[in-house]
Amino acid sequence: MKKVMALLMLAMIAFMPSISAQAIGDVNGDDSISIADVVYLFKNRDVGLDVGDLNCDNAVNVVDVVYLFKNYDTFRDPVVFAETFEMDPNWDKGYCYVKDSVGNEFVLLKEGATDPQIEGATVLTAPISSLACTQYSPVLSTADVLNNADVYDTIDGIGNWDTTNSAEIYSRYLNNETITVGGITDIDYDKVAILNPDVVFLGSWDDHDTAENKLRSELGIDVARFYTYDEKTYMGRIEWAKFVSAFWGDSNSDAIEEYFQDAWHKRNELIRTASTADDYPTVVYVMPVDYGGLTYYLYGSQNYNNKMITEFGGDNIFNDIPGSSSLIIDAETFYERAATADVVIYMGMEYYGIETRDDLLTYDPNLASFESLSNGKLYIPVPTYYIDEAKDPTNYMEDFARMIHPELYSGGDSSLTYFNKIE
Repeated sequence: MKKVMALLMLAMIAFMPSISAQAIGDVNGDDSISIADVVYLFKNRDVGLDVGDLNCDNAVNVVDVVYLFKNYDTFRDPVVFAETFEMDPNWDKGYCYVKDSVGNEFVLLKEGATDPQIEGATVLTAPISSLACTQYSPVLSTADVLNNADVYDTIDGIGNWDTTNSAEIYSRYLNNETITVGGITDIDYDKVAILNPDVVFLGSWDDHDTAENKLRSELGIDVARFYTYDEKTYMGRIEWAKFVSAFWGDSNSDAIEEYFQDAWHKRNELIRTASTADDYPTVVYVMPVDYGGLTYYLYGSQNYNNKMITEFGGDNIFNDIPGSSSLIIDAETFYERAATADVVIYMGMEYYGIETRDDLLTYDPNLASFESLSNGKLYIPVPTYYIDEAKDPTNYMEDFARMIHPELYSGGDSSLTYFNKIE
């Protein structure tokens, strides 16, 4: 089983180009990625795993040389995981080009720089001076990563439910330095009109198609759309921070690139560690839904969380659910298939205040017969996990790795950051 899963993992990795670290692919450290790096790696295999182990199989060998030879052009691409936006940073020339999820194009132009005259692109001075958004991620999460007063100063409008998701934003909200502008389905256009921001960031909901049209045609306000929930990988989701930070200028873009590279390094490190495991435990990632009786919301095998499970050495028990779609199944079917899983990651409990074993069994008594509960490998998230997964990707990913293979890490799963172990 391990051999088959390892081959699947490596095949999956082979289709995931990378650009970070030194940057990854820049083996000779000359700040460029070219055939020279292939030659250098061929001649020098003692460069260290973090530099030379490009296929994450825990070794630096000729396979990495071949991998680099086939992919060095791709390694230079500015966007490498995210599939729902495009980006071409040219800050050395004074601008950055981005295209959002519905094709809106922007040139973020440094003050005094020459406009590259890209047809169809809206030109905004970077950093922008004002924005509004109707939900936490990725705009507010990126601001929290940057933790920069100048960045926070641009956030004039936020969603009704986002006032307490960021300590700094909450403080500014209480001091009337930022205001709420409605929610996902009930945008307060009058407030947005008063703010008159440089851009309003909207998501992927159908209601936001209507909102974009109204903001553009009636209020003359530019809109950028983000489809983070359509991204197929965790790294793709957090890479949206690059898109957002471009609106705040080159120095903030550089800071976010470092954040992203740190996450990419951590991901590769965790994959290498997983490759040393003796077996692949069966794992279930699930969210129960109570519609007058418990049913279970399961994600497709290509969902970003299930992909992380595979990358970090787990065998998703519901891997037969195709694509990144989701499926609701009845309790009997879920119990029959999930009861023997080695690991269960049981989401959604933050909505019910569930923290202990007794709380959990009161909510779902049938979990008492689950193997994962008896062996101490059933986990629930902390209430802020959906915020923290974008702010702190290195620890969020490590939690997944530790839940799947605690034996590979010092301290095992005894001190997770964003999940609680039910005992």
